[in-house]
Amino acid sequence: MKKILSITGAVLLLLTMGACRPESDTLVSYDHNDKLVFAAADTSFAAKFHIMWNGLNQNYTIWDYEAEHGVDWDAIYDEYYPQFEALDRRAKDATVTDDELKTLLQKTLSPLHDGHFNFEMKNHKTGNTVTYMPSLDRNASRDDYAMASTFKPDLTYYTDVAHNQVETDAEGNPIVMSYSTDALGLLMRFLGTPGIGLQWVMGRIQELSALPSPTEMETFQLQQLQGFYQELSAIEGALMDAAVALYNRLREKYSFLEIPGHDYIDPLFVTKGITFNYALLKGNIAYFHVSSFAMTLYLDDARTQKTFNTSEPATMYHIQQMREVWQAWFNTVQQLHRNGTLGGVILDVRSNTGGNVDDYQYFVGSLVPSGGLHVGYQRYKRGTARYDYSPMMEATAPTMSTPHEAITEPVVILTNCRSVSLSEMSSLGVKTMPNGKVIGKRTWGGLCPLGTNDLNTFNYSGHIGVKGETAVYGYVPMLAAFTLDGKLIEGEGITPDIEVDFNETLFQSTGRDSQLERALQYLTSGN
Repeated sequence: MKKILSITGAVLLLLTMGACRPESDTLVSYDHNDKLVFAAADTSFAAKFHIMWNGLNQNYTIWDYEAEHGVDWDAIYDEYYPQFEALDRRAKDATVTDDELKTLLQKTLSPLHDGHFNFEMKNHKTGNTVTYMPSLDRNASRDDYAMASTFKPDLTYYTDVAHNQVETDAEGNPIVMSYSTDALGLLMRFLGTPGIGLQWVMGRIQELSALPSPTEMETFQLQQLQGFYQELSAIEGALMDAAVALYNRLREKYSFLEIPGHDYIDPLFVTKGITFNYALLKGNIAYFHVSSFAMTLYLDDARTQKTFNTSEPATMYHIQQMREVWQAWFNTVQQLHRNGTLGGVILDVRSNTGGNVDDYQYFVGSLVPSGGLHVGYQRYKRGTARYDYSPMMEATAPTMSTPHEAITEPVVILTNCRSVSLSEMSSLGVKTMPNGKVIGKRTWGGLCPLGTNDLNTFNYSGHIGVKGETAVYGYVPMLAAFTLDGKLIEGEGITPDIEVDFNETLFQSTGRDSQLERALQYLTSGN
């Protein structure tokens, strides 16, 4: 009888083990391409799911928040793992399409709320990689999503002296400065500015072609200009990094033509190029817009030297122009505040998808005291289990250490659906200020910060796999970010103090900006 009971117990144990999800008590280092972990995923959809599920189970930082929103991660395993196994069975005799794989990936991950999180999975049957980002689905249904995806602030209407919306200098010129290092913008300057670049080349070709008796040198120059023109046409339709590389190669090849404006474009301007816009609007209201957060690379000498090819005069010229725009805004704000004539400050992060957290010091951090600004709380993963979290810790944003005065006049930050990450942290910072207001539309909902792969080794969170190397790759935030009142608003975003729709029709027909005008109304009237 004892023998029968023993066998029965063993069978029950095996059945129980077979029903369990394959979790491990041993830490898997997802920050590198560990062949023991990732090799099976090269040829199996079920293996890909296994890595995805276990990687998120170990690395994702807001499981308690997801549970509050009804997400049952164990139930998701039970429902979808068999469906990935079914793909493997079908794949023996048929091709699994990219659309099929993406649809299944979407069903699996769509309940997750983190605004940065995205996942890539290689379809080994087609050789293609499919990508899914839950926050894109969540925000795509919002009424300002389409507009915000392509929006760029335009102050032309307000800086036209005829409309009396801008302060002027002693000569009657509007006080406005703008500069961009965006690679596309730099290329367009070369291609479309009269008197330089392509326009100069085309004009010179016409001049030389019209000569009745060109000299040998003029004939040679015409041939070379025509060759340059033909080669330059390859830029059209090329990806931006390829277009910049071609532009720079032509600059070296045809340097003897001395084409005006054909200056070197640093390839980093493809990914690190940004735009600053500053204007002093009527009533001494200082407006500043940054297109994305890479300010530190331009404003901090050490970072500039480390990042860009500063041996190129053109690169340093562009960087200096950026510095002058920011410095003019900062100096004006400080001077008007000291004089008691500052009417307010408008920060614009609409359609700014975030970037380097160090930029905070040059943005909101330049308006508040040195020593950091307490904007909320944060916690890390501190173990391999799903709910192994660190204690809550204060989240302090860096503020400007250079001597400056804190601004006590009203401060407004403009937001929309595509204000993400550091734009949202900047909005939280303005909310902490007794003189601050958020105006516009609710932000994206991606406040949990990101990190690099190496942080996984002590942070128990972050990347799953290596982008471009492993068959699965997850971009997972390294910590959870909370507001000052202890709320986690991931996937929800920051609700403005004053909600205002963007009137796209008005903007396109007249250049007037309904959200900017509501900010001006608040600053001038107090409501």
